[in-house]
Amino acid sequence: MKSQKKKLGLSAKMLIGMVLGLIVGIIAGPSITWIKPFGTVFVNLLKMCMVPVIFISITLAIAQVADLKVFGRIGIKVFIWYCITSGLAAVVGLFWALIIKPGIGFTMETTGAVEKTIPNIVDSLVGIIPTNIIQAMADSNLMSIIFFAILFGIAISLTGEKKKPLVDLLESSNTAILKMINICLLYAPIGVFALMANMAGSNGLDVILPLGKFLITEYVAMFTQIFVVYGIMLAIFAKINIFRFIKRMRAVLIMAFSTTSSAATVPLELELCESHLGVPMSIGGFSLPLGSTVNQDAAAINIPICLLFTAQIYGMHFSVSELIMIVFLALIMSIGAAGIPAGASMFVLMILGQFGLPTDAFGLILASYMLIDVMLTTVNICGDMVCTTSVCRMEGVLNTKVWDDPNYDPEAVHAAANK
Repeated sequence: MKSQKKKLGLSAKMLIGMVLGLIVGIIAGPSITWIKPFGTVFVNLLKMCMVPVIFISITLAIAQVADLKVFGRIGIKVFIWYCITSGLAAVVGLFWALIIKPGIGFTMETTGAVEKTIPNIVDSLVGIIPTNIIQAMADSNLMSIIFFAILFGIAISLTGEKKKPLVDLLESSNTAILKMINICLLYAPIGVFALMANMAGSNGLDVILPLGKFLITEYVAMFTQIFVVYGIMLAIFAKINIFRFIKRMRAVLIMAFSTTSSAATVPLELELCESHLGVPMSIGGFSLPLGSTVNQDAAAINIPICLLFTAQIYGMHFSVSELIMIVFLALIMSIGAAGIPAGASMFVLMILGQFGLPTDAFGLILASYMLIDVMLTTVNICGDMVCTTSVCRMEGVLNTKVWDDPNYDPEAVHAAANK
């Protein structure tokens, strides 16, 4: 039997492209800047997909989960907790980006003047309602597109049985646009190579410092989300120690870490939810798959860090109202990030444009994404289980024996249930 060679995945290819681009750029120096258009083509390919993917993914997510009658009281509480943890995740990302300042100490040249274009908070709230949604899409007006998508998603969910054809169309369109993104990402290794080569050629070894600080910021923020945010939530609402929780669910977290896929991890979550978490299957059966779609805490962490990283490179500062808007955008965009390859970082492209920031540093952001992807999925999966367990304890439907009985053996119970 012939042995089959395992093909390199996209993440590995992009990482190789980043490393080779870094090496070639440092060796060639400024003479390599001719390669920049090859990187610009990649950025433009992603920008091309952004408006349809944001509109379709957010509309579909709201249309699928906004029917509160189907969820019931517990389902509503789970959804609210998903939104709360995503909002807290955005605050955590923002906090560490302001503390560590990954972009400080590194500057990049860009063509033309760099100027933030964010209106004040009142103008933003008034301008969020589009008078012409087609024009808003043409102008990549992010807030207006999100507002229309949310409102349209809610309207679809309220149409009852008549919504099915439209939801089916949105699902098919979402599948198609994801396939389109996958096609564009075939060019990603070349694009990342060109972006990194140009950046390293223009800046030399100085490019390594912001890359390291960016990665540190991401990992510190993600560990804060797990051990502080989730830890406090579990202690207060579920009466469970976070370290005990992680030890109990280590098989799920290891799968999330190794596969970098929420979809691949959900079946194991469902298999262990009763024996290891004490969560009834009647609740876990919808809350955990729902979380893999709408509860993208890691994306909410990633978006503010990417945005502030870029702003710091160009010496820009944000007011309090602008920081609040960043948190709001991260929360909403994280809902649409599910299922999108390099989802959070890709959405950063449009947010950069919304804030009037250059996209020159995007190659560094995307290349870094390949180094944090394993933890992004782990945070998302951990958040789903924490929210579901906490709500079940608050509602009195959690099997407390699973956690309170010192003689309880989850592995033995799971094995007996599967005989």
